[in-house]
Amino acid sequence: MRTQPIRVVTFLFALLPGLSLSGSLHAQKLEPPAELNWSFDSPSDAALSLSLEKAGDHLQGNWRRVPGVRHEALEFDGYTTGLWRAAKDVPRLGNAFTVSAWVALNNYPWNWVPVVDQSDHRQIGFFFGIDAFGHVGFGASINGVWNQAVTAKTLPLKRWAQISAIYSDNHGITIMIDGAIAAELSTSGRFWQATDTSLVVGRVHSPEVAFPAWISHPQDPMQYSLDGDLDEVRLLNRAVSVENLNEEFAQTAKPAGDVLPFTELPSGPKGAGAFGALYASLHFEAAWDRLRRIGPDSDVIVRFDRSPMRLVFWQGLNFIPAWVTENGKWYTDEFLETWGPGCEGAGDCEPMSDKQSRYSHVSVLQSTDARAVIHWRYALSEARNYQGAHADPVSGWFDWADEYWTVYPDGVAVRKQVLHSSALDAPHEWQETIIINGPGQRPEDNIEPNALTLLNMDGESADYRWEPKSDHSFSNPKGPARLDLPKNANIQVVHLKSGENPFQIVWAKGVSFDTYNGEPSYSMFEWWNHWPVAQVGSSGRPALAPDRPSHTSLSHIYWTPWERTPVTMTKLLLCGLVERKAAESTLPLARSWITPPQAQLVPESSGHVEYDPTQRAFHVQRNADPLEKSLAIRLEGSPEHPLVNPVLVVDHWSAPVRVHVFAGGREIEGRPRIGIEHHPEGDWLIVFLECIAQQEVRIALEPAPK
Repeated sequence: MRTQPIRVVTFLFALLPGLSLSGSLHAQKLEPPAELNWSFDSPSDAALSLSLEKAGDHLQGNWRRVPGVRHEALEFDGYTTGLWRAAKDVPRLGNAFTVSAWVALNNYPWNWVPVVDQSDHRQIGFFFGIDAFGHVGFGASINGVWNQAVTAKTLPLKRWAQISAIYSDNHGITIMIDGAIAAELSTSGRFWQATDTSLVVGRVHSPEVAFPAWISHPQDPMQYSLDGDLDEVRLLNRAVSVENLNEEFAQTAKPAGDVLPFTELPSGPKGAGAFGALYASLHFEAAWDRLRRIGPDSDVIVRFDRSPMRLVFWQGLNFIPAWVTENGKWYTDEFLETWGPGCEGAGDCEPMSDKQSRYSHVSVLQSTDARAVIHWRYALSEARNYQGAHADPVSGWFDWADEYWTVYPDGVAVRKQVLHSSALDAPHEWQETIIINGPGQRPEDNIEPNALTLLNMDGESADYRWEPKSDHSFSNPKGPARLDLPKNANIQVVHLKSGENPFQIVWAKGVSFDTYNGEPSYSMFEWWNHWPVAQVGSSGRPALAPDRPSHTSLSHIYWTPWERTPVTMTKLLLCGLVERKAAESTLPLARSWITPPQAQLVPESSGHVEYDPTQRAFHVQRNADPLEKSLAIRLEGSPEHPLVNPVLVVDHWSAPVRVHVFAGGREIEGRPRIGIEHHPEGDWLIVFLECIAQQEVRIALEPAPK
């Protein structure tokens, strides 16, 4: 077994001429030995708060008592939790002291987070904490110079570890992890304590910019805390020996294995279920859930009875819809996004930046056995101040979007996106190929190296591959430089490590694709964790480890609008999940949507029928009186104009119905799915047929006895 190398880092901060240290340094006669010890054992939350308050501590934010190393520990939520003690109540430390704690990390911090910190900008006093990779660091002002040691070893996620730091003017700085020396720094001299600075446990003293600051955006400092559990935090006014700390660790029967779970992204009940859309309360982690101020049944899921797949609108994704495969892989086609001068000072205006879902919400318009219709409305806002993009100088309205998702039992949906804007010609993205990685997952766990296939309406195709990295270095992915084959491609299939793969089909007009390779990551794909779930004001922060939920982008699709008015633009996207072994079936599906068969009512006097791509349906408008009267529809299918699970929408029909389907002169067996939708102008009959045909098909509808 190889031992971890010891990494030592020293930071020197010289005092500027004229800087007053009055009241900030303790160089007087040492007080008698004193110590602070937080064990968090208590019969109740109220009793713990009271005992801390009596000791001079202020416990801030959301927290709860959880099982600890011996008895109870304190859970910090990663954002709001902190324990503060006024400077006057902190022991006066001499030239030898020890600080230690037990910690179980749920996620690595956004940047350095204190375990115990009594420093003034890490120049005077001491700092004991954990960095964004899980290294343990200890820094102290010695003779007015900041000295800091950092371990090469990183703390594990989800497991208890004991961390300790010792300073003595005889031996310098020693950091220990689980009873073993992990870093040392030779230094000596007088410790300068920040006696006017409060002591904080588990939370930053002041806002910090997320690491790596040079590539994250916007570069705004943010408040955050430790994300995990703390127990037996101690500050001792003496240098405990390495041997004693080692012995103490050896005698502690700490809980073995993971004590915190890698939480799954919530998508509702497991397995297949009755088809339809329903409101739900999807819970993630208790600490994260407590931050939310959104009521129950605010999420929406669409379940399917032929597959465990589902379509999820969850507040942890700001209600951005995501397809979830049979084995739990998450995928989304993004949203409307803009940037540049119309997005004031924050880089990106998008629902991804709406961390509190102030603007984003979802509602179920219809749900029957034949189809579900969901409305998702959101603003294109930025992460810094929740300001919207391209605000109209007269009305004050900024960019908003309405998306209507018409979802069918075969796992196919029409996504109708409507942009409301005073700057329709400003850059806007309408689609981005995004894979969502759950806690503990790297992009490589979810995406195949041969990640994309593009197809055109002639059946030509091309595959695109990202090359694996030999290490996890922070470097640009080795993906395709361009996505330009086959010519006139308008279909994309995304290859996940699942039996079902996402697909996208757009109108074969003005279509182009581009790829994601330009930003460095620790994965073979680009990889960020400022979204989903994260409650930090960021629209771009690369993931450093597979701890938090994260996302990966592979490509964009650009295509011609379906409709345009002076203040709106509408685009259509056909999307869903297709069995991996049947990816080629997206071509006849595309033809059935883009070049559908001619349709005619029989007799013609009963009304007329038109194909409506926004519904993926043949819409029948009737003249008959009474309206609920038998009618027949002839669909002239062919190889170039196939039928793939056709849908009929018949207005002014609410009675039970019998459906007969004839192809080649013979009636086709199989139960059609039938639904009645209630609209202000009257009821609609919806008929979904599981039928694939390249020949003439006749469908007869007749009222059934009530």
